[in-house]
Amino acid sequence: MGTEGFEPPRSLTLAGSSPRAPNPASPGLLVLCRASRFLPAIRSQNTMTNSAPNIEPDIAVSDFLKERKGEVSESSHRNYKYTLELVVQYCEENNIEYINELNGYILKKWKLWRQQHEINKTTLKNNLSTLRVFIKWCENAELLPPNLHEKITLPDLSDSDQTDDTMLSPERVEHTLAYLEKFEYATLRHAMFQFIWHTGARMGTIRSIDVDDYYPKRQYVEIRHRPETGTPLKNGEKAERQVNLNSDTCDVLDDYIEIQRKPLPEDTRRKALFTTGHGRISKTTIRKNMYAITRPCHVTNECPHGRNIDECEATRYPLASRCPSSMSPHPLRRASLTYHIEQDWPKDKLSERGNVSVSVLNKHYDESREEKNRMNRRGYLDNL
Repeated sequence: MGTEGFEPPRSLTLAGSSPRAPNPASPGLLVLCRASRFLPAIRSQNTMTNSAPNIEPDIAVSDFLKERKGEVSESSHRNYKYTLELVVQYCEENNIEYINELNGYILKKWKLWRQQHEINKTTLKNNLSTLRVFIKWCENAELLPPNLHEKITLPDLSDSDQTDDTMLSPERVEHTLAYLEKFEYATLRHAMFQFIWHTGARMGTIRSIDVDDYYPKRQYVEIRHRPETGTPLKNGEKAERQVNLNSDTCDVLDDYIEIQRKPLPEDTRRKALFTTGHGRISKTTIRKNMYAITRPCHVTNECPHGRNIDECEATRYPLASRCPSSMSPHPLRRASLTYHIEQDWPKDKLSERGNVSVSVLNKHYDESREEKNRMNRRGYLDNL
């Protein structure tokens, strides 16, 4: 670049030379002076970015969960843990070594990665909401630049998106029970599946039941709200009730308790009915078991999606949810309540049994209600 007409500022004058005032008409000097005004801000921003510590994703997630423990409900904390484990998994699979490598594009890619697992929009929105909370926490910890969390956009949900219409068909339930009775009789998985199908119980209800709440001779189970010892019910004390059981369900529960149930330490205050080697069953374990048993290949040894069973990742228990046909516990509850209605159970009685309002039964569980109403209206056609 030519230097004709450029006069160096006083601070740049060579030693031994006479200082001269800068030429205000010099274009080079004018540009230099104007640019210098922005250098502190640029330097500050670069310093902040470069000084972010190299923290591995699993460590950042662990620290986040430790801090939020006690600040949020147990169910929210479990949801945080589940979603952020997927974030760590994505980072490992894509060679993202440190949390400060995350940017808007990577967050978009994670969203696309979750969509590839064919989750519904409600689940996706919940996942992204958790991710936003975590990213904002990282910003406050100066692990990521400010406002990165704002780049995570949440999907809009319609009324139909917010309603889960998925359910197991009676035929699939029948085939699954036949498989369990033959190959996994009275296991934890069999006992839970049988109980949910027969009673329409929620996951929180499954967790809440103690051995002492089960009355085999009188064939019923007592559902109690005990938040002080870690087993709250969704609707609190209003959800407390006694639920009758049939002989088949009692037989499975009796044999499960006698043979398969994992014992708890003697000093355990409450003896949970459904247990694992780690104690009272968690909602995560309930979900994983339901995902596993509702994979068609697990029951029929055939894949309706044309996958090679020997190579499909969903055949592994931890990844069972990646099977397009696998289902969480709620579709089984929905199938149970719908089946009760189809068997002409009075809705006020079913409302008590399943702890669900009659209006909700009408709106979300009565598959034949609209058709019945239409047929009832047909009789009035002759009046026209």
